[in-house]
Amino acid sequence: MHQASHSILLVEDEPLVLRTTADLLSEGGYRVLEASSYGEALSRIEACPDLAAIVTDIGISGEQDGIALARTVAERWPHLRIVLVSGRTRPSGTDYPQDAIFFTKPYAPGALLTLLRQSLDGELEPRAPAMALDGDCAF
Repeated sequence: MHQASHSILLVEDEPLVLRTTADLLSEGGYRVLEASSYGEALSRIEACPDLAAIVTDIGISGEQDGIALARTVAERWPHLRIVLVSGRTRPSGTDYPQDAIFFTKPYAPGALLTLLRQSLDGELEPRAPAMALDGDCAF
């Protein structure tokens, strides 16, 4: 699988959703690193320069939400693909970074994998409607 070379950071504060989605991404051929908060996500990105994308829920707990995380990532690591997901919030296109993609929950498992593949392969336009290496870098 061509995805095997891609590492994904998954940011989700609901343990069951985190585990289920991480398993889905792993079974899809991605190497998955997990985080449950804004701060933890930034630490993981700093420790893992080979990340290709970040998938973050908008409603993560803590002082900063997933949109703030997406903005920080877009500014500091513009090479990373960003996928925002939420079942509660539908941000307008101006709420999140221009190159990020918003994907609604719930989604079919294969849909998230297809979205990631298309995003990483450059097949999706930014803001396209997507509704349809050290010890700290362990996968």
